[in-house]
Amino acid sequence: MRQYRPTVVQSLLVILLICTRIAAVRWLTLYQSKQKSWTDDKNCSKSLGLIGKQSKQCKQNLDLMGTVAHAAYVAMDTCQGQFADRRWNCSSVRKAPKLSRDLTRGTREQAYVYAIASASLVHSIARACSVGVTTKCSCGALPNHPPHEDFKWGGCGDDLKYGLHFGEQFTDAELMKKGKIRNSKKSKMNSHNNAAGRLIVAQSMTTACKCHGVSGSCSIKTCWRSLPDFSVIGTTLKNLYANAVEVRRKKRKNKRIFVPVRSNVQSVSKKSLIYFTKSPDYCSPDPKTGSAGTQGRFCRTDSSGWGGCDAMCCGRGYRSFTKTIVERCECKYYWCCYVKCKTCEKTLHLNVCR
Repeated sequence: MRQYRPTVVQSLLVILLICTRIAAVRWLTLYQSKQKSWTDDKNCSKSLGLIGKQSKQCKQNLDLMGTVAHAAYVAMDTCQGQFADRRWNCSSVRKAPKLSRDLTRGTREQAYVYAIASASLVHSIARACSVGVTTKCSCGALPNHPPHEDFKWGGCGDDLKYGLHFGEQFTDAELMKKGKIRNSKKSKMNSHNNAAGRLIVAQSMTTACKCHGVSGSCSIKTCWRSLPDFSVIGTTLKNLYANAVEVRRKKRKNKRIFVPVRSNVQSVSKKSLIYFTKSPDYCSPDPKTGSAGTQGRFCRTDSSGWGGCDAMCCGRGYRSFTKTIVERCECKYYWCCYVKCKTCEKTLHLNVCR
């Protein structure tokens, strides 16, 4: 029997596939370690999705690794919450560090995951600085101009500058070679979406003010710069996902740049999410593409859009049934000091995709 030997092209494709998987957002695996005690640099291992440079950063910043793990959890939780009524419900991210094709081949979903992971890390680090988690950063710098009316700058604002610095160093580490972003199409796309996530966080920075004093007087008026709850940033990124721009690479002045595929889109902005591969429809289970399928998923008959049975069930139809649950209701607080509730039955009308 003749022994099979792969051709040079086939060997290169295998190497390319391996490199592609290495370049994924493997560090999101840390969402499983958010309660972990980061006291030993032995924790900074590849088993947690950290590549060489990230592992080195981990060892140098053990005091911040709990925050990094928290950022991974927030990114995962926000993603699953926002896409709970979509065919793609972010379940493929849970496979990290071994990600499926929908998060390694340049899809719209990959663009969103990179952006929200990057944004969550910046947000979490900036917040951690302001509450004193580490000595490497502290309160954010105050603006040069005074706040409105007779208020003054005070308090301890979120350290956006350090958050951006740490976030970029950590998330882009997996895309770097010799101090520069790799020139591959995928690395450039991931770098762009990482940066878009950071930009959204930076643009969400607001001024918060408080008026306080003795006996409720307004003798002290202070303002500080702060970031909103991450759900606000998550909503912005979800909208960018819906309007993500399909791109191709074009050579211009000895440089390769991304240009929109559709002629009615003029250019790619810095905060646009970009992708270059069509997504699977996520209707049927396919472990290779990352599709969990929609069989058994709940849907709504009163909606014609996302979450509606027509869209969710992919034309296969659905099964309707009722379910009765028992819950506490009509609770009252009695002085002092207990709460008394009644027990109520509630009937739910549910629909599940076939």
